[in-house]
Amino acid sequence: MKIRSKLFISAGISIIVAIMLISLVSVTSDRLAESNKEHEIFINVSNGMTELNSVTYDYLLHREKRMEEQWYSKYNSLKEVLDETVREQKVISIRTDYVTVSNLFSQITSNNKEIEKLIQEGASQERIDASTQLEERLVTQLLVISNSVITDVSRLAEQKHAEADEAQRFTANLILVLITTLAIGIIASSFLVGRSISKPLTRLAEYSKIVGEGKYIKDFEFKGKDEIASVARDVKTMVGQLRKHREHLEELVEERTIKLTAANKELEAFSYSVSHDLRAPLRSIDGFSQALEEDYASKLDKEGKNFINRIRAATKRMSGLIDDMLILSRITRKKLHYKKVDLSKIANEIAEDLKKVQPERRVKFKIVSRLNIVADEGLIRIVLENLLGNAYKFTENNKNANIEFSISSTNGRKTYTISDNGVGFDMTYYDKLFSPFQRLHSEIEFKGTGIGLAIVQRIVHLHHGKVWAESKVGEGATFYFNLKSKKETSSE
Repeated sequence: MKIRSKLFISAGISIIVAIMLISLVSVTSDRLAESNKEHEIFINVSNGMTELNSVTYDYLLHREKRMEEQWYSKYNSLKEVLDETVREQKVISIRTDYVTVSNLFSQITSNNKEIEKLIQEGASQERIDASTQLEERLVTQLLVISNSVITDVSRLAEQKHAEADEAQRFTANLILVLITTLAIGIIASSFLVGRSISKPLTRLAEYSKIVGEGKYIKDFEFKGKDEIASVARDVKTMVGQLRKHREHLEELVEERTIKLTAANKELEAFSYSVSHDLRAPLRSIDGFSQALEEDYASKLDKEGKNFINRIRAATKRMSGLIDDMLILSRITRKKLHYKKVDLSKIANEIAEDLKKVQPERRVKFKIVSRLNIVADEGLIRIVLENLLGNAYKFTENNKNANIEFSISSTNGRKTYTISDNGVGFDMTYYDKLFSPFQRLHSEIEFKGTGIGLAIVQRIVHLHHGKVWAESKVGEGATFYFNLKSKKETSSE
């Protein structure tokens, strides 16, 4: 049976039991509400009858028309309540007694008026006494019947209260039984469905563990017709195919490794050629140019001397480009040696060296103290030399040059910042900033090979870090970089 069918059956059983629970709770709740309502009605009737007796006593004491009207008002309101109550035999009897109370009160009021009339007419004392005695009997009957009604209503109120309590207990017990039944049904169906699912999952987990250990069991079988067994069989097929691809991939990796080794050897040979074969001709060109300038200065005119100076400057620039290319090539193949590095100390040393090159300049360096990092010391020195050197170079036209080396935080990581108030650059050409031999300023404005920032980016990437910059033309530039520690790098 499919897992979906099992889940539908389990859910269907739970829904049926839940519907039964809701229906029974609704019925018992209606019963409880009806009992509470009838109990409240009888309590109100009992209190009303007590108040009616009180009004009766007030009337008998004062014989006022207002008391009579108040009695009938109270009587009519209670009669409406009694007429709306359930049609039980006891309630019908109470209604009959209640009507009798009204008749007796009417007789009392009529007799009272008769006595007043006799007194006004000057009737004999015997007739007055007879009417008075009749009134006393009527009052006695009224009070007896009223107290009987109050007693009957109180008993009915207690009975309804008992019925409400019983209905409440029945509802609570019924809910408890149904909830228990629902819980047992859900647990049982969940257990059965879970067991039917967990068994193939366990087999699949065992197979995954075996595959994870690098083994492959061809005769590992998956029984069953549900989706998990089907997935397990597909996984087994996929693992078999992956095993074939892996064997082919190992062959490709071995082949590519051989080619990469050969390429690295060719790169080393090229680096050696650049370092030795190109430098020799450059030294010859520079040497002969210098000899020509010194030995034949008197025979050269101004234009000739200018040509020689341009040749020597070009050879020096070519030599610098070769040095930078070699640095960039070596950095790519360099193995990192991590140690704790004092960045503040290195930055201060570089700043002092820069000041010695142009002692006439007044540049203010602000370097935050105790900036430490775990990195390759030699490479991180190259990063600071290039970034601080650029800041020093591009503030050359600013008489109040300021260069700052500080630390900030970016997404919870320490970020080192080098900012200046130099010429800055246009962010439109930002994509060229870290590319080799790409310059955002001309050679006439500022000297350089255009490879320093490419070296910085290569070193930062070797440390699994990031370098970026922000700038505005004429407002200086700010360079940021962060590095991952050796622990963070190894955890990846």
